[in-house]
Amino acid sequence: EACRPVKPEPTPESLSGKVLSLGHTEAIHAVAFSPDGKLVLSGAEDKTVRLWDVKTGGCLRVLEGHSYSVWSVAWSPDGRRTVSGADDHTVRLWDVESGRCLRILEGHSAGVWSVAWSPDGRRAVSGAGDKTVRLWDVETGACLRVLKGHSARVLSVAWSPNGGLAVSGADDQTVRLWDMETGACLRVLEGHSSSVWSVAWSPDGRRAVSGADDHTVRLWDVETGACSRALEGHSDSVWSVAWSPDGRRAVSGAWDHTVRLWDVETGACLRVLEGHSESVRSVAWSPDGRRAVSGAEDHTVRLWDVETGAC
Repeated sequence: EACRPVKPEPTPESLSGKVLSLGHTEAIHAVAFSPDGKLVLSGAEDKTVRLWDVKTGGCLRVLEGHSYSVWSVAWSPDGRRTVSGADDHTVRLWDVESGRCLRILEGHSAGVWSVAWSPDGRRAVSGAGDKTVRLWDVETGACLRVLKGHSARVLSVAWSPNGGLAVSGADDQTVRLWDMETGACLRVLEGHSSSVWSVAWSPDGRRAVSGADDHTVRLWDVETGACSRALEGHSDSVWSVAWSPDGRRAVSGAWDHTVRLWDVETGACLRVLEGHSESVRSVAWSPDGRRAVSGAEDHTVRLWDVETGAC
């Protein structure tokens, strides 16, 4: 199957810079900041991945090739490439500058719900509806390992900061900790009472955070597997979670249309960010920790000032 780049769209002459909304025609499932904080990627139900300029709000490029909804996007550590996972069972590797699809990673037998890039930039990990986590060599496209253990769809995956471990969340209500060198499941983190939609690591690699259908965000000690805190406040399913670069805060997006900012040490909700008119499917922090971005089913991407709560 050919992967074709699409010409960049012109930047609108007049944009508020608040809502990155010109382009996607259906629900947005994934957002991610570039390592330098200047760009944002979004993936949507319209089968496309879009590249946005944070400063102007303009759509710089549309990456086309997936034949079904795009559920996840992630940047390479050097910011030159991205990966995306979709309902067409594939993971795609893209060149950001040209918009060219470099490689299609095939092996999953169901939709790919989540993708993540290793800190060293050499591998990618994906989680899918076939209940497996797959480890990929991004240079060759080879599947290095299939991690099995979940008994239902794997909805989220994340690498540890040192690249040695990964966590995954699934429909089986569990979070699993994996050794990425051996493929062994080191620990099963239990506590959620329904599907785990999102997982993320703390910057120091000692803790993980998860969001689930039970309306809660949970903090985990990865060494012991203990749940150190349940953050409550959302009135519906938590679709996405992310840890701040300084490790002091977390952000979550939910079916209740809101984005919430949390103090991870006290469990206090610091701020509720409102503006989306539909479910918030994805959230991410800027590298400098001053902003957050969210993608929702209202077809928009919103950029937030986390200190003031302003969009």
